[in-house]
Amino acid sequence: MSLDGLPANVGEVLDAARLLPRLVSGVVGIAVVGSWARAAGRADSDVDLVVLANEPSRLLDDRSWLTIFGSEAVLVGERNFGLLQERRLRRPDALEVEVGVAGAEWAALPPDSGTARVVRDGVHVLFDPEGLFAELIRVVRPD
Repeated sequence: MSLDGLPANVGEVLDAARLLPRLVSGVVGIAVVGSWARAAGRADSDVDLVVLANEPSRLLDDRSWLTIFGSEAVLVGERNFGLLQERRLRRPDALEVEVGVAGAEWAALPPDSGTARVVRDGVHVLFDPEGLFAELIRVVRPD
């Protein structure tokens, strides 16, 4: 699946996400999920990311890394989805970025129903050196 032809601001967010492993040690996977991953994003669609880390608490406790999505991005929400903790940001251009942070166990097999639903709904891998997302996708979407 290609992510060509994205709006510039969405492309900026994905480029920033790809930099995260260089800035924060222990990041083991990054994927865009949802509408942009399935090439159905619209001007009012947010960007949904899943970031897997060896120590997710480091990312959740120290929010300084969130500035990679824009120095003026504002944290506007936090939600707990069990294994995944969401941080919602709003950029000055009104684009919202949902960053779901989880440990590698989020991608464990067999996946729980929530993880499987996210993967079935659309996933595009940005960083996966250990193959965590690749194996999860293979199991959930074998076609």
